[in-house]
Parts: sequence; C-alpha cells; structure tokens
Amino acid sequence: MGSRKNSAVTIAAAFLLITCSATDNNQVHGDTCSRLASCSSCLEKSYCSWCVTKSKCTKQACGNDNVIYPKRVKALMSGPEFCPRAVMPENVLVFESGKRQIITVKITQIYLYMAFTQWRCKISLKGRETIVHALLLADEVYCDSAELINDTDNAYIDGNIEIMWDHNKTFDGITFFKVCRCDIDPSCIACSKS
Repeated sequence: MGSRKNSAVTIAAAFLLITCSATDNNQVHGDTCSRLASCSSCLEKSYCSWCVTKSKCTKQACGNDNVIYPKRVKALMSGPEFCPRAVMPENVLVFESGKRQIITVKITQIYLYMAFTQWRCKISLKGRETIVHALLLADEVYCDSAELINDTDNAYIDGNIEIMWDHNKTFDGITFFKVCRCDIDPSCIACSKS
C-alpha cells in the first residue's frame, strides 16, 4: 500500500511540475512578445504574432484585428514582408542646414484604415526629437516643413525619421538622412540645389 501511495504522490508531483513549467513557459513567451515594439522583431519569434490595428506583439489572439504571423505559419499574411514599414531610399537623403524642408518617406504595406488616421513624423537630430504632422498620399508620407540645423563644426550630421500613424503607432524601419553645412562643404548635394 505504501508503494502505491508513493507512486501516486510521485505522479501527482510530476504532473504539477509539468503543468507549472508549461504555464511559466507560456508566461515567459507572452512577456517576451509584449516587450517587442516592431512588427519585424515580433515575427522573429516563432510564438509571437503582430496585431496590425493595435500595433502590438502578442502571443494571444488579436481578436478582429488584422494579424501577421511568423513566417513558419501557413497563413495569408505570414512573415515580415507584410509588416507596415518605411522603404529605404536608394540614396541617403541630404538636406541643407538652416533651411525648412518637407521630407518625403516612401512606405509599404499600408492597410486601408490607416489612411483615415493622423500621420506624423518623428525627426531625430543631435539627440533631440521633433514630431511634425504629416500627410499620406498614395505610398508616400510628406512630413510638414521642419528646419534642420547643423550647428556643429562638422560638415555633416546624421539624423533619422520614423513614420507614425494613428497618433503614436510606429511603422517599422527608420529613414536616415544627413544635414550638411554649405559653408564647410559647398560641394554637398543639398547645397547645389539652392
């Protein structure tokens, strides 16, 4: 009888251990997914999916949202190529320092409902971020005019732009640019446009 009782206790303990570790594993994966802020980084995890409208990564279902699954899942939209994202320009964008600029960024994977939301551009330059309103026309976002200033001793400084829709939801991909000082480098491509 004692042997049977010990076996039952051992089986119950093993069941509890397996159940707890499976629950912990789900919790760990769920926590990992929720910490991922971009669609492409989300889909790198085989257990995460991207909810497009909510613009969030999850291990849970997305409800009635458009869902992008990891590449290994056989679904209509699976893989990072379905992520809303900025398209890298062929050449680095270059702007003249001190001039107001309208910056244009090409994007892809635009879902219809996105077109009816507010668009903005987050411009980062010298550690400062500026958010300006933007307009979506076809597959291009036009950022409102912004003055880009290079007040350093360098001919060029680097900056970048992130595209945001529905107030604060960010497209994947960052568009990089340079701001040049024509007084230091008159041969800068942006200076010859003046």
